[in-house]
Amino acid sequence: MTIWMIARGAGLSALILLTAATCLGALVSGRTATRPDTRVLLQYAHRVTASLGLAVLGLHLTMILADSFAHVGWMGALIPFTSGYRGLWVGLGSIAAYTFLLVAVIGFARGRLTGSARATAAWRAVHGAGYGAWALAMLHGLRSGTDSGVAWVRWIYLACLVAVIGSVAARAVVAASPGRFRAVDGVAR
Repeated sequence: MTIWMIARGAGLSALILLTAATCLGALVSGRTATRPDTRVLLQYAHRVTASLGLAVLGLHLTMILADSFAHVGWMGALIPFTSGYRGLWVGLGSIAAYTFLLVAVIGFARGRLTGSARATAAWRAVHGAGYGAWALAMLHGLRSGTDSGVAWVRWIYLACLVAVIGSVAARAVVAASPGRFRAVDGVAR
């Protein structure tokens, strides 16, 4: 029972952390923070929450594999849609995890990729896949989580959904605002 509790708690904690990372990423990339010090702080918080989210996701996966009652197994966890337990939904979680890892790896390489416009565009495309990974993680948790029917757990999912939608909406509003930013000495103000 303890392994299951850790697995589920880690899954929900990973969702919360990766939701925070997604929100912070949307806000910092949408230039909602115009002051350079605020942008640096948001970028740092985005990276830290994403890293913590991945670490807790690793704990979630480890505990699921250690739980003999979960019936997921190594193959079910590593190869999408092969789990003996809710194969479709566990498979979506596996794809989400792989995508988050790819986004993190490409995020670490961002500094090296900014040398060319083509590499920067590729980085943006891959990094943008984090939104899809987040959505898959939400579906995975809602449909394969054994306590998804519990009211407070549903509130967590709802809060995560509202937070990401709000952050993406704020980013879209700022991006659509003409004249919101002007470059002064090459710095957006």
